[in-house]
Amino acid sequence: MSYFRLAPLRLILALAVQLCGLAVVLAWWALRSIPAALPDVPASAAMLPCVSYAPFRLPHINPFNPAASVTPEQIDTDLRLLKTRTNCIRTYGLTQGLDAVPAVARALGMRVKLGVWLTRDDSPTQTHNRAQIDRGLQLAEQFRDVVDLLVVGNEVLLRRELTQAQLGQQLRYAKARSPVPVTYADVWEFWQRNAALAQHVDVVTVHVLPYWEDKPVAVNLAVAHVRAIAAQMQREFAPKPVWVGETGWPAAGRQRAGAVPGVVEQTRFVRELLLSAQQAPFGYNLIEAFDQPWKRSFEGAMGGYWGLFDQFGQARVTLSGPVAADRLRWLGCLGALVGGLIVLLGRKVQRVFAEGARPDFSGWWITACAGATLGALLPMQWLMMVQWDRTPRELMLSGMLMVVGWLATFAALRRDERSGNATPSPPGEGGGEGQRRRKHWQRFITLNFFVSASRISILFSAATAALVLLLDPRYRPFPWWWFLSPAITWSAVAMLRRTSQRSITLTEERLLAGILMACAIANVIHEGIANAQALGYSAVLLLLAAALGWPEAFAGRANTSTASKAAGADSSVV
Repeated sequence: MSYFRLAPLRLILALAVQLCGLAVVLAWWALRSIPAALPDVPASAAMLPCVSYAPFRLPHINPFNPAASVTPEQIDTDLRLLKTRTNCIRTYGLTQGLDAVPAVARALGMRVKLGVWLTRDDSPTQTHNRAQIDRGLQLAEQFRDVVDLLVVGNEVLLRRELTQAQLGQQLRYAKARSPVPVTYADVWEFWQRNAALAQHVDVVTVHVLPYWEDKPVAVNLAVAHVRAIAAQMQREFAPKPVWVGETGWPAAGRQRAGAVPGVVEQTRFVRELLLSAQQAPFGYNLIEAFDQPWKRSFEGAMGGYWGLFDQFGQARVTLSGPVAADRLRWLGCLGALVGGLIVLLGRKVQRVFAEGARPDFSGWWITACAGATLGALLPMQWLMMVQWDRTPRELMLSGMLMVVGWLATFAALRRDERSGNATPSPPGEGGGEGQRRRKHWQRFITLNFFVSASRISILFSAATAALVLLLDPRYRPFPWWWFLSPAITWSAVAMLRRTSQRSITLTEERLLAGILMACAIANVIHEGIANAQALGYSAVLLLLAAALGWPEAFAGRANTSTASKAAGADSSVV
């Protein structure tokens, strides 16, 4: 059967694959741009009882740089902004200028849950921790009209920096000298495991973060979960009062089971929390006031986006009206339009370099769809780089991977076009014809090498990312945005191959494809079917792996059919 009899079906299939990929990306953007209807919070319930405050929202300031300190002026600016949402703040330490918080809060008429940061201290008398407690006691005495609670230590048991005995010693010391109630704050399960510490505090402060639970809780059940755990802790530690010292929801990051981070989800959590507390009050503190970019180094994107306000002081969480996941909802459509037009114009300009190739207007549309898909993905790729990449090195690697993905997409299409959808014959004899064929052959070999190099780079990157995600999944993303476009386009190109063309899939590529398939299956098993992001990522990995096998499968069936027809023709001639 000739190519021209088979071509229409293959062109339709290839175009359908590319259009489906573009439709998926545009649908993703459309879903993010649809405003979600959320319950409004009345003005009478709009003030949060307390909010975690840390001033380390600028790139050059973080708690691990002792030389970086905040000024009272910055604290004043921050607290004035927070006063529109709460009259109480919880702090975590007293160094780097944070000991000025009580004085600023007093001037603004705000209350403070004063935090004393404890850490690993190998000295026999824990000199550093004791000095921090003494400073906290001094401020609590000086600002008794402002400080409601002295929080001695935060999650030191969770971090395994102090033992229960060491922590108990510090709590006894603080409680015996403090003019205000004393507490220790940790995840609720660690309070259960170390219940004896309750005798050394006046208040039991528990952290209940539905997203970070060992069994993550979806946002529609999150507030009920917080209240249930608070009630359970109150029963277990009665008559000591229980205070939820941290609860909240991340605005960015990867999905965990049914728990999806996002602006809509964060806003929903805060609104439902306020409404629930209005109906049945309980003590809680929302984490947190401002985004903390430095936390991304330890917790991925999920750690840096918990703020009511972003790092620039812009409000993220609103208390009324519908909310969309992405405020720049037009970027996806604009990127698709620009990407498609650039590709069409580029093909028009470069037509002169494709002499000898059969004109293929259907192929133009396939390539234009590929360009539109890349254009629609580009804003998403940039957004993920901003959220997930923490260092210039990571940004550079992500940028290189993005460029390689573009090249792998278009190089595959250009090879298929320039080869006339078939491998060219070696240079033949005859002056002009031989020279033309020689140039055509050289271009084909060069393009094949370039395509193979970019393709194996994408496969190696995808396999490496998939293996790392399986080994250490907690703080890592599902990076489908790097590999979706090559997977779609390679599948489309597979449909365009002549059935008589042999597959050039290398052994290394088959091995990497096998790793991708195994990781895709293992990822679904590990993450569970409730994790839509994991399912989508696994689908991209499977498509990427399958795109390498399709040409060979087509070639095998076609070669068998061609051989049998040839044998039949020979026998008829005889």
